[in-house]
Amino acid sequence: MQSKKPYMNKWKRLKISAVIMLKIYTLLSAGFFGLSCNGKAEKASSQAVEEFHWRETISCPVGFPIDVHDGALILPGGGSVGLYLGTHNGPWGATGRSMSNGLKPLPKKIDVIWLSYAEDAFYEIDTAIDYDKILALFKEGYLDSNTKKNRTYTTIVVGFAPGGVVVVWLNGPGKQVEVGRYQGKKTVIPAEEIAKLDNHEKLLFSPEYRKEIMLNEKIVPKEVREANAGKPIPYGLWDRLRQKHIWKSTYSIADGGQATNAYFIMQNGEEEQLIDETFEKNIFEERAIPRIMNFGWRAKNGQHYGGGVVFDDDEIVKAYEKIFKNKPIQPVELVISVNEQNTGVAATLKCGEQEISMLKMKVSIFKSSKK
Repeated sequence: MQSKKPYMNKWKRLKISAVIMLKIYTLLSAGFFGLSCNGKAEKASSQAVEEFHWRETISCPVGFPIDVHDGALILPGGGSVGLYLGTHNGPWGATGRSMSNGLKPLPKKIDVIWLSYAEDAFYEIDTAIDYDKILALFKEGYLDSNTKKNRTYTTIVVGFAPGGVVVVWLNGPGKQVEVGRYQGKKTVIPAEEIAKLDNHEKLLFSPEYRKEIMLNEKIVPKEVREANAGKPIPYGLWDRLRQKHIWKSTYSIADGGQATNAYFIMQNGEEEQLIDETFEKNIFEERAIPRIMNFGWRAKNGQHYGGGVVFDDDEIVKAYEKIFKNKPIQPVELVISVNEQNTGVAATLKCGEQEISMLKMKVSIFKSSKK
């Protein structure tokens, strides 16, 4: 479908960067409030848009790189923060490059055209996003597990997955939460508009360039390209990974050792950190399926260790779906075990008598200087 709206290259041609728009917004705000000397200050203040320090970035799944051709996050009052940030290669939900990091209003809309290299297709989206939810989350913030103080988010992440899937997350140290999932549609950029682009901008429309991107091992790792070869694009996968289940992690450290903290990156792009009080509390709650986890433990002799686990995506997703298929009444735990030598880690998904071991995960262990 050819895009029916005016060509969006205005974002780049007018060079409306986040920094410039921030300055304009500040000047306009100063002028507006300068008029309040006539007794309208109270009314103006009540209508002011709240501002926060944040930056923007984009994301995509590994193996499915994207490039934003044009577009931005739209702010109240008409300002914008551009998402023209270069080629991104994932992983899903990860933070990447940005062009702004300052005090500004939160976005209320997303208006973007992007290229999905793996699909060899452009998509567009022009839709409101959940401003009220974003504002509430920024104002509420979260407990920083390290400082024990409340803090708020610092980054708004926009993810683009095959099929026109768009997901927005809020990110801060030790925390990432999903705001919402939105749907783009395929579009075609008119030839006459492509002709107006400079040589660099025209690269996205070159079949040779697109092929080079997909063959670039720094963008699509060789093992990922080979694993995907001959397979259809898994449309619907990223909606499937948004499914949450009630579970928690538990730890079994041999010879009287004790786990001390954990950090999870989930399949849906969310992140959770558990340390000290939050680790001890560690209640059963709705969580997505884990993709990566790091955890620490203290051996009986006082030596501290750290472990990193990268789960096999297919294995762990199937394990969770099998366990939760029949809506179990008994609690579900991801049991993490460490051997007596502190050299091996095992992970087992357990529900009553049913157990599924993770046999394909990759584990790394290091001994901490802390003792």
